[in-house]
Amino acid sequence: MSDASPGALPGPPPGLSLFRRMVPAPEAEAPLDWRFRLQRAAAWASQPVAASLIRRRALGRAAGVARMAEGFRALDEAELVARIAAARPRAELARPLARPACELLALLSALASHRLGLMPFPNQIAGVLVLASGRLAEMETGSGKTLTAALAACLVAAMGERVHVITANDYLAARDAAALEPLAEALGFSVGLVTSEVEPAARPAAYRCHITHGSNQEIAFDYLRDRIRLGAEAGPLRLALDMVAAPAPRGAGITMTGLPFAIVDEADSVLIDECRTPLILSANADPDPDWAEQAAAFGAALEEGRDFSIDRSARQIELTGAGRRRLREMALEMGGIWRNTARREHAATLAISARNLFRRDEHYLVEDGAIRLIDEYTGRVSPDRALSDGLHQLIEAKEGVEITGRREIRGRMTYQRFFRRYRRLAGMTGTAREVAAEMRAVYGLRVVPVPPPRPSRRRNEGGRILRDEVAKWAEVLGRVRDLQAAGRPVLIATRTVRASEAVSQALTDAGLDHALLNAAQSGQEAEIIAAAGQPGALTVATNMAGRGVDIGLHEAVHAAGGLHVILTELHEAGRIDRQVIGRCARQGDPGSCEAVLSWTDPLIEGFGGLPARLRLGGLGTFRRAQRRAERLHARARTDLLRHDLRREEQFGFAGRVE
Repeated sequence: MSDASPGALPGPPPGLSLFRRMVPAPEAEAPLDWRFRLQRAAAWASQPVAASLIRRRALGRAAGVARMAEGFRALDEAELVARIAAARPRAELARPLARPACELLALLSALASHRLGLMPFPNQIAGVLVLASGRLAEMETGSGKTLTAALAACLVAAMGERVHVITANDYLAARDAAALEPLAEALGFSVGLVTSEVEPAARPAAYRCHITHGSNQEIAFDYLRDRIRLGAEAGPLRLALDMVAAPAPRGAGITMTGLPFAIVDEADSVLIDECRTPLILSANADPDPDWAEQAAAFGAALEEGRDFSIDRSARQIELTGAGRRRLREMALEMGGIWRNTARREHAATLAISARNLFRRDEHYLVEDGAIRLIDEYTGRVSPDRALSDGLHQLIEAKEGVEITGRREIRGRMTYQRFFRRYRRLAGMTGTAREVAAEMRAVYGLRVVPVPPPRPSRRRNEGGRILRDEVAKWAEVLGRVRDLQAAGRPVLIATRTVRASEAVSQALTDAGLDHALLNAAQSGQEAEIIAAAGQPGALTVATNMAGRGVDIGLHEAVHAAGGLHVILTELHEAGRIDRQVIGRCARQGDPGSCEAVLSWTDPLIEGFGGLPARLRLGGLGTFRRAQRRAERLHARARTDLLRHDLRREEQFGFAGRVE
């Protein structure tokens, strides 16, 4: 698919024209960085005022829609469907807050109460209006985003546009598609599902549906495969001529039918966190264990401080002069490709990274004799992902498992480029204010906060910082015993698989029964989390506990004070901490949270900026380290997009993109 295909954006989103000029000649790099910083600052400065106006208007319209919907509830289902059919021609997608669209939404809300047994709250209706207008709704965890997305998808489809509802994983995509189907069926809309379990032959039919649910990875990779099939030079005119004259039209075998209207659930995860690495479509080459073992030998022969230095916060390796001389001496003995300076130094750098920057049970698991990467933001295993450039093979050599073939890249694209090609883009999440400027600058999405249906009753009990992990786990055990004695369930949140295993072992040694949820048990995620609200329940979970699955509280737990969440580490992105804290005190329920940290936590070790003996202060030190990590990650995303845009323009001039 080319940029001019029906699924492409008709033009840059508001505020994006300056950002699109991030592909000048190399000598313009310094002004470019300054311009981007200026645009982000301007976007951030204008955000509160503009968002407040949009929010006020959406809430005002939502109150009227809620009143109309209450009146329509008296109608039977057949009459509601007939009135929806009559209202559809008057509603325009270009004017989602106008009266015809609001009346259509009121009818859909009444139909949802019949078909789903759920009548949307005014805040959910406001969220629907924000989504339909092509903006990002920030709705607190537990505000009913599933129903909001279902109504928004049906509203957009009723106004004549196909919809992709995109979420962070296959489980959520399948769950939301099943939740929507009764409502869509009453309206005569077809619902498609695209997950890793859906065969390629069945996917074109899913994309031809009125509403298609899918995970971001599956949909983005389908688009990338289609681009490779079509070829970069296949613009709309060439495709039209091919369909008429070519014996085998290149557009005949594609999977997707354009990029229409996208509603992105968990938008901060999909549009921000996923964007630090590009989409790479690759094929396995023949295994070359000799290369991996020889490259690993280069890394093992070098000594940190003498032969190389590591910037762990930026995850960068720098060889010293002594290290380069040592590699040259080794290459004289090994011969072959290693006589090439660039090849051996690059291989050595990769080997050092595999040994020092990638840790088992934090960045990857070893399962069934294979390396499985862990998504650092969700804690889930990514079974179909592999590190490129030989790094994956070096980790396999490090762990002593079978060495697979290196990946030959067939095509690549960043998530930023992919999502900007949708004709219209909207999203929702519980945590977006920290990245509001980036959302506006990159995607043209304005973040609009939507208040919860009920005031929050969450109690934040602050945090304690212990000297080391031993003291931290002892403190956690003491808190768990006190809370369980009061009949309250406890969720202990960790950042990595390794940390979850450590706290699980400490609980086992103390004789405390508990459920463990990390990347190794992700298949039982829904069952484990759903049971975490029972009296006295004790659950240990990585970040995946913060996404998509409700924790229902037992009646006795309400009286006892609700679920208590203990953060045992802070994530490099504060948004993830807010997501995990959002597991308690949902929808007006009682609940509380606290942080139990130590000065040896990875966040401080990697981003604290001071040696342990000089660290002073409390949680402020952790917040500063967190902000430093967030700045580095934002810079990495910007650099990746800049490189991708430059690459697209250079290869486009040469007649090819992928």
